[in-house]
Amino acid sequence: MNSIKKISLALIAPLIGTLASLICVEVFIRLLASSGAQKGPTWSDRPAFFFRSPSEPRMQDYAHSPSKPAGMFRIAAIGDSFTFAPYMQFTDTYPKKLETMLNLDDGGRTTEVINYGVPAYSTSHEVPVVATAIEEGADLIILQITLNDPEVKHHTPTGLRENMEDRFGALKMDGTLGTLARHWRTLGFVLTRLHNSKTHQEYVSYFKDLFDNPRSWNPFVESMRKIVSNARAAQKPLVAVVFPLFGLPMDDRYPFYEIHSKVAALMQELSVPVLDLSPTYKGIPLDRMQVIPGVDRHPNEIAHRMAAERIYLWLEEQHLLPERILIRDKFATRLGIQKQRPWIERDNAEK
Repeated sequence: MNSIKKISLALIAPLIGTLASLICVEVFIRLLASSGAQKGPTWSDRPAFFFRSPSEPRMQDYAHSPSKPAGMFRIAAIGDSFTFAPYMQFTDTYPKKLETMLNLDDGGRTTEVINYGVPAYSTSHEVPVVATAIEEGADLIILQITLNDPEVKHHTPTGLRENMEDRFGALKMDGTLGTLARHWRTLGFVLTRLHNSKTHQEYVSYFKDLFDNPRSWNPFVESMRKIVSNARAAQKPLVAVVFPLFGLPMDDRYPFYEIHSKVAALMQELSVPVLDLSPTYKGIPLDRMQVIPGVDRHPNEIAHRMAAERIYLWLEEQHLLPERILIRDKFATRLGIQKQRPWIERDNAEK
């Protein structure tokens, strides 16, 4: 009997130890969750409502005349959802911010920056959009590039984003597993960590494959050549602006720098000036840049304003803007109503 009791204790003791450890871990996870470390924000800074011009059925911009008004300098901003800007007022997008900056002169509104952005568009869909912008008298074309632009879609997206599944989004636990995870927090924590690790790798691999796989890269190059050829034939200046992805921190570990370099090399081959915006956002926390932190990775109002400022300075450096619309008074501060310390290039470089 003593030997049986010893064997039983030898078997039970590890089980009790394991159970105690699981209970301790569960208590820790619950305390961590109750402290708010695992909770998302309970507030929202998104607009209370969205507006549009009654004469413009599309929610991209103000209505504009297909025929450019006399004396108007017209810039076409062409891109996908990074230009369109979901969850934001259209007046807060980088095209509208840039337009405001270019209409500071006392002579009134003499510059238009028209937002042609459509969510889910690839570069292949932007070929006819560039043609339309040229027909409508664009004096300068800004082609915004996102790192999913080589996606091959055998249809033309409508621009609607409702109910679109995010393949790299948060783990959704439903049914029996969801019920179990809600009561056994340790299980939910472990499953979430495994899911996040898996989707992180898939996120990186997906975008790299778009630029490495000939099935997506070659159509992207061909579409880009058509856009450049059409602009050149119409004698319209074309520039490219490359946005980073806001799904991973913009630091030295950002995994897509090689893609930015590959796009820059293609633009150089095509003799198209290119601006890479990734240095603009380097070191800034993602929750300061995402339109809905942790939920939607599109750039927010802050990121759009920063893009507009950098694009303006770059266009000025490239001598692509008429002298009459250049910003003449730049200041380093705005702390009162009086004229303040002038802005100089060093101020921008030190940020």
